[in-house]
Amino acid sequence: MKNRVLWLVIPAMAFGLGACKENKETKAPEVPTKVDEMVAKVTEAVAPVLPKVAGPKISPTERGAKLGFAKHLPQDTEVVLAFYNGSKTADRLKASKLWKLVESQMNGGGMSGPDEEMDNGAAAPGGAPAVEGDAEEPAPADGAEEHQAVEEAEAGAAEANPIMKDPAADDTAGADHAVDMPEPVGPAVLLGTEVTLAFGKTTGEQTGNLLTLNRRMSYFQMRGIAKAFAAAAKSGDMSSLSESFANSYGEQLMKDLAHDPESGMGLFDKMNVPPIYIAFRTKESDRAGAARLIASTVENVSMMGEMVEPVTFESGGFKFEGAKILGSKISAMLAEDREEMDKELDTATVDKMLAAIAKKNVVVASGTVGEYVVMFVGASTDDLKLAADADHSLVGSDALAFSDAYASKDLAALAYGKKEMLELLVKSAGGLADMTNGIRDGLAGADGLGNTRDLEALFGILSDREAALRKLATTEGMGLVAYFEDGLKMESFGGTDNTMLDWKTPNKLSHIGDADDVLFFANATVDANFDEKARAYAEAMVETAYAITMKVSEAPLTDEKAAEFKGMAKMFDEKFRPDLVALWDAYADGFNASLGHERAVVVDLNGAAPAIPGLPQPIVDKAKVPRIALVAPVIDRAKLSGSWEKMNTTLTSVLAKVSEMAGKEIPMQKPLSSEKNGNTTWFFPMPFFNDDFLPSVTVGDKWFAASSSKMQALDLIAKADKGGEGRTGFYLNLNFKALETYAKNTYKLYDENAAALNPNGEMSPADKKVIEESIAVLGDLDRLTIHTRRENSQLRSSVHFKTR
Repeated sequence: MKNRVLWLVIPAMAFGLGACKENKETKAPEVPTKVDEMVAKVTEAVAPVLPKVAGPKISPTERGAKLGFAKHLPQDTEVVLAFYNGSKTADRLKASKLWKLVESQMNGGGMSGPDEEMDNGAAAPGGAPAVEGDAEEPAPADGAEEHQAVEEAEAGAAEANPIMKDPAADDTAGADHAVDMPEPVGPAVLLGTEVTLAFGKTTGEQTGNLLTLNRRMSYFQMRGIAKAFAAAAKSGDMSSLSESFANSYGEQLMKDLAHDPESGMGLFDKMNVPPIYIAFRTKESDRAGAARLIASTVENVSMMGEMVEPVTFESGGFKFEGAKILGSKISAMLAEDREEMDKELDTATVDKMLAAIAKKNVVVASGTVGEYVVMFVGASTDDLKLAADADHSLVGSDALAFSDAYASKDLAALAYGKKEMLELLVKSAGGLADMTNGIRDGLAGADGLGNTRDLEALFGILSDREAALRKLATTEGMGLVAYFEDGLKMESFGGTDNTMLDWKTPNKLSHIGDADDVLFFANATVDANFDEKARAYAEAMVETAYAITMKVSEAPLTDEKAAEFKGMAKMFDEKFRPDLVALWDAYADGFNASLGHERAVVVDLNGAAPAIPGLPQPIVDKAKVPRIALVAPVIDRAKLSGSWEKMNTTLTSVLAKVSEMAGKEIPMQKPLSSEKNGNTTWFFPMPFFNDDFLPSVTVGDKWFAASSSKMQALDLIAKADKGGEGRTGFYLNLNFKALETYAKNTYKLYDENAAALNPNGEMSPADKKVIEESIAVLGDLDRLTIHTRRENSQLRSSVHFKTR
């Protein structure tokens, strides 16, 4: 919905304490013992906040050399997003078969734009692209002489310790001097090596303010719509309702927000711009041009004329220049239209608003910090706080210690944030209750829909159940490292856990998707407590939706559409509601309760084709079709059977009523069954089906399987019976090699039988080429795996997009 797009920052992970060092020579013997005790207590207190790190820690200097601009950020930074080796990533993409396929389909086989951009706009003699690199030693920026020693120490440490060396540097050493002519400054200069986006102190608070405003907007919108609907129902004229929807962001909403205790002037007075850093790592030869490019972007602010004033300031010894947008000037400009504002808001509110705006400034500036060209946005020049050295920067705390185990990797990206910020975002985001509470309060006291106390009670129940579900969630510090190794790997630490999954119970079905012909496999065990509360929440939503529908159907509306709606609602209520309630009870209290909480989904590519008339016999004999199955453990087979009997009775009743309405008998089909190894497979008879293409349900004392293939279901149950090593948490596997083999074999079979399948003409050579090249793209890919679990009580997730 327009005008409601509010920016969000990523989930964040914890910020920890800096390291403490002792000077034993200047302390009495008993002091270190006390210090040790204090450190132990502090460590124990913050242990749940900090991500647990595998492997040895590295020094702040080593971290800074690897993680880049983070070595300049203050320790109160709340969010960091850093992207490394942009040119190398682009080179990998351009070398892929996918890129070549896209390239061959556009502009007659050529796409020069991306090549030019990602190769920094320059080409070596003979047309070879100039290679991006960091090997050249950067010269200190103006005002940065005091940082020369730190940078020299980092360079020396990188030579002594291989884990600090930027992998891109080895591949690109000396590349800066490959071309004599200067490279033009363009996006690739800024994006090719490292881009860091960081948010400073108060980011969580200010984002929380925006989320609070968004919640209250939702509340007042729904309250206004509910009031308008009740008024329209009372008058019998629904024409005004469309206008109410159109004006849901109008004058009344602004008044409501302004006078609201949660989102009013108190919140507006607290809202401000948090410190934002955007840093681009550059080569020395590009640095001046890149600085001019960013400075010209900042200069665009000056188009606001007298609303801005120039600023020049320093932080950490680095010079920044830019402009300050003056809140006092904006407030004065708005005050010129005071009469119009007073018409929409009361005088006291306008006074407060103008006073609040007058105190809010926005600073936009740029500068050069060592190797980096930096743009800064904040509320004040004082908000720009660069660290004096690595020890006092973000890399000098334990905040980024989660990345230490990956310091020797070829980094692609890093994400960081504070635990407290993530907690604030989760709390401020709200849920469905903001809208339902708005509807409840909009209907309260309105008589257009009659007595609405039953609806108000249902809204209260819905809100309570949502709160109970949200209360289960826990939040940890969260961070992420992405790096290139056999493709791309991502390791995340912590985050928000809604407790939907059971992290402790080993999955008994984790091994049934291991076959080479399995295309897709997903497996997890749902937490019993979460499942219960989620089901209660879903039931409350359905009950509330039903109650609203019936209340609307009772409104005194007389137009044709309203009459049609009333008739449908009455028919549903009298004929089908009891059956649907019985069906839900049979599912929730019978079927769902008879199965365990683990689920596994398996999709393979080994099914037999159905013998559909018109298909050539070779296709029927040799073609393979995908098979899909859902497998779950059985904990009460008798209850499972009973639930089916209830469902069957209910569905028979529904069909009888549909038959009556249609004037034509539609009998309930009777399923067939077959037995094998104590498992019963139930299915409906259909023409052209076979055992390997047969939608069915297979039930035994231990396992339940719903599958498109009877043979697949029995095979998976047999594998489940054998047991295997249990994997905890959620696991997903997508097998591109299996897809490639399937695509090749299917295309080959199609090509061999093209004349029989297409009697009106064969596929053109050009179309064949596109299909063959599309299949060839899969040759670059191996598999995608995702595993989310808890390790040492910490939430962890590993993603591997493996390539060949």
